[in-house]
Amino acid sequence: MKVVAGIDVGKTRLEVSVSAGPVRRFDTTPAGLSALVGWLDREGATHVVCESTGGYEREVVRRLRSTAWSVHIAHPNRVRNFARAAGHQAKTDALDAQMLSRYGQVFEVPSSVAAAVDSEVLQDLLRRRKQLVAQRVQERHRLDQGRTEAARTSTQRHIQWLDEEIGRLEEEYRKALENSGELSESAALYRSVPGVGELTAATLVVYLPELGQYRGKELTSLVGLAPWSNDSGRQQGYRSIRGGRGTVRRVLYLAALSAIRYNDDLSRFYQGLRKRGKTGKVAVVAVMRKLLLLLNAIAHRGTPWVEHHAPAG
Repeated sequence: MKVVAGIDVGKTRLEVSVSAGPVRRFDTTPAGLSALVGWLDREGATHVVCESTGGYEREVVRRLRSTAWSVHIAHPNRVRNFARAAGHQAKTDALDAQMLSRYGQVFEVPSSVAAAVDSEVLQDLLRRRKQLVAQRVQERHRLDQGRTEAARTSTQRHIQWLDEEIGRLEEEYRKALENSGELSESAALYRSVPGVGELTAATLVVYLPELGQYRGKELTSLVGLAPWSNDSGRQQGYRSIRGGRGTVRRVLYLAALSAIRYNDDLSRFYQGLRKRGKTGKVAVVAVMRKLLLLLNAIAHRGTPWVEHHAPAG
């Protein structure tokens, strides 16, 4: 029998409910986590569901996985939509814990793939790089809007600093990847595919550890590349993609654009779709999906890409 514990993770405390029952509070200290493990064991919990909270959940998940519980990290939007569908408009930490428990009871929630310690280091570096790149984009917009020379000069100095800091972070994540053993080998396999660069490969090993372990449909759904139907009345045949891991989807989009130019197999695939009347956007998404399946096959086999051996889309 599945007994699900829902955990609302905060910076300093955890709100926990088993089988949507009364909520207990635990600190996120080592002693608090030990107390949590003991309580969950006494309550007979078999599964644990929590949300992604920007990193606060990492130590909790690591500690729970060491006890061999099935731990699922749920997407916050899905849990919130589930709560609304159940008629719960209010939102508190205690209610969130109970709702996470109910969510795990209603749905089949697979155990999330554990990230290696090296992967977490890389994730921090890539996340910081992404933040600085976003700041640089904002500053470049502000540079065009500056009305005085002093303001523009200040903005230019900041852009220069951001350029240098982004360069330093790129060196850091390259070194971290080179020293990570298995992750470095996986990244090298992904880079063997024309169109997949080092940033895409690093992002995949960090944000998509499921590569090589999931089947095609499961993986495309996980990333948000599965075509969803939206048929109603006279509207028939329309399909769209949504949800999933946006960080992975964004790098796959850029990789697909590069692959269309430099990967003969995927270029022919793209051109074939265009000749059959598919729009550019639809064809690029199809290339993204095919590229993802190709990378999944490479990860599963543990062998690099070979031209003319791309799997069917």
